[in-house]
Amino acid sequence: MLQTVSDSAEPTDRPPASSPSFPRAVPTEGEQASAPTPLNSAAAALRLARQQELAARIARRQELAARTARQQELAARTALQQERAARTARQQEPSAQRTGSREEPSPLTEQAKAGALPTTQDEFVGLPSVRTEAPDDLTAAAVPFLPQRGGRRSYGTIVSFIVCVVLPVVVAAVYYLGFASNQYVAEFRFAVRDAQSAITGSSAASGIASLSGLGGMTAAPNPMENYIVTEFITSRQAVEELETRIGVMKLYSRPGLDWWSRFDRSDPIEKFAGYWRNMVSANFDQITGIATAQVRAFTPEDAYLIATTLVSLSEELINRIANRPQRDAVRFAENDVKRAEDRLKSIRGELTKYRNSEQLIDPQANVVTSNVLQAQALRATINQLQADLKGLRNEKTLSRNAPAVKSLEARIEATREQLAVVESGVKSMRDGSNPLSKVVAEFEQLELERQFAQNMVLSTKQRLEEARANLLAQHIYVTPFVSPALPQSSTYPRRFVSIAITALIASLFWVVGLLLVRSVREHLN
Repeated sequence: MLQTVSDSAEPTDRPPASSPSFPRAVPTEGEQASAPTPLNSAAAALRLARQQELAARIARRQELAARTARQQELAARTALQQERAARTARQQEPSAQRTGSREEPSPLTEQAKAGALPTTQDEFVGLPSVRTEAPDDLTAAAVPFLPQRGGRRSYGTIVSFIVCVVLPVVVAAVYYLGFASNQYVAEFRFAVRDAQSAITGSSAASGIASLSGLGGMTAAPNPMENYIVTEFITSRQAVEELETRIGVMKLYSRPGLDWWSRFDRSDPIEKFAGYWRNMVSANFDQITGIATAQVRAFTPEDAYLIATTLVSLSEELINRIANRPQRDAVRFAENDVKRAEDRLKSIRGELTKYRNSEQLIDPQANVVTSNVLQAQALRATINQLQADLKGLRNEKTLSRNAPAVKSLEARIEATREQLAVVESGVKSMRDGSNPLSKVVAEFEQLELERQFAQNMVLSTKQRLEEARANLLAQHIYVTPFVSPALPQSSTYPRRFVSIAITALIASLFWVVGLLLVRSVREHLN
């Protein structure tokens, strides 16, 4: 039985395609019962050792076959890549050089194309151990081959670069260096301030701000007026007023200017308004309260003239806006004066009519005053007569019934009666007319209304004069603390900067276009 196990354990040169059948490592129960125990144990151990050795040989042979298959596959791929690289190199060479030599394909490449190389792991089992030298750069050999672009596409790239980048840069350089007209800039900085802030702002307000430490945090005076001026400078109204005063359109359409920068005089004023916004700029800093304006022109004199005219127009505009309340105040004051004068005329007419009806110019002066004077004279007469009567009574020679005493007493009595008549004459009738008291009361009422109307006329006329003076005064000032100056050198165009910007934009456009074209082409391929 040992001989049988030994013969069956003899290894063969080529294992079958199916999985090998291993002998049993443990004897069955019948064998254990029939064979002696020491002999059976030794046979089982020998059989197990041979089975393990056979399994190890099979594993080594399979590993060797797999390694050989990988080496041959690597060699085939390397040969294919080398052939493709040679073909690409021949395509890029001139046609005269391509006709001379043609590279022979490698045997492994032919075998790979014909399908002669083994493809499964079972076909590699039993092959001799052939070691194929792999290339030095295994990483490069393992990376798939990337297709190369032909020479025709490189010519298209060069042509597109010339058209999209080189040509615009050349045109820009020729224009800016040879034809572009010089542009001069006149700048002025201003602040809109009213008369009150101009007088008190620099003294009291600034002193308080400096003492409180808030000098840098005060708000800008009249920010709304500053914004109005900055917007006006770039508006069409400014263009129309400048055209009326200095003919601004003629200054920007001179014949000697370059065709790209000058304005066509035949175009309407709406187009010149857009052109004007490119030639002037104005902005206001709300923190500092300072507005800055820049005017560009093609000569220094034109830039200075336009800037100074803009300062005057801005000040006139802001004063027109600020004087509107004053104009309304003058109009209201004139209406008040007219109403007061009409009322005074009406009252004077009523007073004249009343005087004519009562036939008195002034009851106070004509009747009342005369009565008062007469009463005073009568009282003085009574006092004098009483003094004379007392003197006569003091004389010893005269009796109380003397004729002189009786005469004085009669005169005193008559004077008193006359005084009573004068004092009661105000309530009496004047020849059948109204009582004097009623006449005086009505006259005083009319006189009071006349005086009130006259005072109203005087006060309204005074307010009218104040409103007119306030209207004529200038309340808001456009203060150019940096006045326009005559430019000495041109500021625009910035030639080299413009050329560099043109090159940058053209390059970006070309790169983006090239990427789009190549992505579309790769997608189609």
